[in-house]
Amino acid sequence: MIDVELTVIASIPRQQVDHARRCIASLDRFVARPLVGARLTLRRDGGSAAHPLFAADADVLFDGRVLAAHATGPTAAHAAGLVASALMRQIRRMVGARVALRNELRELPVAPARRLAKPPEERDIVQRRTYADRPEATLTAMADLLEDAELFHLFVHARTSEDVVVHWPDDGRLCLLHPRGSVLADEGDLLVVQASRYSAPLPFADARAEMDFLNHRFLYFVDAADRRGRVMYLRADGDYGVVEPAP
Repeated sequence: MIDVELTVIASIPRQQVDHARRCIASLDRFVARPLVGARLTLRRDGGSAAHPLFAADADVLFDGRVLAAHATGPTAAHAAGLVASALMRQIRRMVGARVALRNELRELPVAPARRLAKPPEERDIVQRRTYADRPEATLTAMADLLEDAELFHLFVHARTSEDVVVHWPDDGRLCLLHPRGSVLADEGDLLVVQASRYSAPLPFADARAEMDFLNHRFLYFVDAADRRGRVMYLRADGDYGVVEPAP
C-alpha cells in the first residue's frame, strides 16, 4: 500500500479514520505504475448533530499528473471510499482499461477447490455473516477480496445501500454483481460489472433448488423473505454455505 499523508479536521472515530486511509492506500493494488504523494483530508461538512456530514479530499501523483477528488458522505469512511473510486476512474481514463489492473491480477487463475461429493438432498446449510461490517465502496471491497484471499465478497455498497458481490470469475477478471436496474452498472470502468440473473427477489427454497440442480460454484440472489442479498455456495465439506449481510 502507498503512504498517505493524512489531515483530520474534526472529531472522527479512529476506526473511521483508519478505514478512510486504507481506501486511499489500497489504490496501488490496481495500477501497473507507481502512485506517489497521496494526501487525504477528512473534515466535517455540515449536517445536523444527529445526521452529520463529512467530506474527504484526496490527491495523488500518477504518471506525472496530479489527480484529485472530493466527496461527502454520512461518515468519513464513506466519503473516502467515494473519493478512492473517483480517483480510480481518473486513472482508468488516463491509461486505459487494459493496464488499470496489474497483469498478474487480471490473469490470475482461480483454482477450483476440492470438494467432498454429497447428493443434494444430504447437503446441510451452514450460515455465516459477511466479513464486511459496514458499507464499502467498490474499490474497498476489491481490496478486501484480495487481502482476505476470497473467491467472493458480499457487502453493502456505500453508494446505493444494496447488497452486492465482488468475485473472481473463471476468466480471472474481477467482477461486480448487483441487482437489476442498479445505478452501479456505471462502475464498469473499475472492473467487469454484471446484473443479477434474476429480475425479482428469489425465495430461499428456489435458490437451493437451483444449486441442487445446476451445482453452481456460488449463487448470488436477493432473498424474497427480507429483500437482502445473499450468496449460497458449495463448501469443501460438501454442504452449502450461505453468506448473509451484516444487520
